[in-house]
Amino acid sequence: ILGDGYLQKQYLRGDARLRLEHGEAQEDYIRWKVDVISPFLGGKVKTRTRPERPDTTFFVYDSHVNAELTDIYYDLFKKKGDEGYKVDLRLKWLNRFTALGLMIWFLDDGHLHPRDREIVIGVHSLGEANIAKLRQYLKSTWDLDTRVEMSKQTRNEKVIYHARLRFSTNQSKKFIRAIMPVFPRECKSLLYKISMVYKQHEPQQRWISDLIRLTPFSESEIAEFYRDKLSDKLFSKCFPKENDLLYIVYFN
Repeated sequence: ILGDGYLQKQYLRGDARLRLEHGEAQEDYIRWKVDVISPFLGGKVKTRTRPERPDTTFFVYDSHVNAELTDIYYDLFKKKGDEGYKVDLRLKWLNRFTALGLMIWFLDDGHLHPRDREIVIGVHSLGEANIAKLRQYLKSTWDLDTRVEMSKQTRNEKVIYHARLRFSTNQSKKFIRAIMPVFPRECKSLLYKISMVYKQHEPQQRWISDLIRLTPFSESEIAEFYRDKLSDKLFSKCFPKENDLLYIVYFN
């Protein structure tokens, strides 16, 4: 719910349901999510297109309506005047966050900036008070420092402000190492979200070693990701086994 998911309550007296949406490139990710939650909430992934973009496929999951989801809805969302119900983060909810929850939030709303190797996570839908609570929680529970960045866009002559949390390179390393052990093997297409790229051998080798040691992916799978991200010389240093294998295949 903190990420791309949201609770829907269509009728005043009815129960709520959970909805997830992801684009075509993240099909394996939404299917992994649904495999985890559907035994408890029912429902399945469906393929959809939008009228304005009929050639673009996206994937939708709707759970069955559920009384427990309704309780969560009223506990997590509070009515804000004429604005309807808005998220009201509470520490009792944040304190339930595990490394798995941290990972899903990041995979949903965050990205790893390739040049400066810093994580950025969109939080513009939360509001100032909730962002402050979230930053406090990240610091007190995970020892993660963040800073808030604001950007603005003009849409239909209306200025819209967007808030993001940015983690320094060292804080981003700490964040990613915390979620590496729970990163799902089914989501190899999202390796780019946790794979830092360096130009120097020592820091690159150290990060690749962490990926091999802490994630469920093999050295060959990680090498496959990095093959077109590193120079030939650096790739050969970081993955000598892969280089030897290519030599054997080529000359035999």
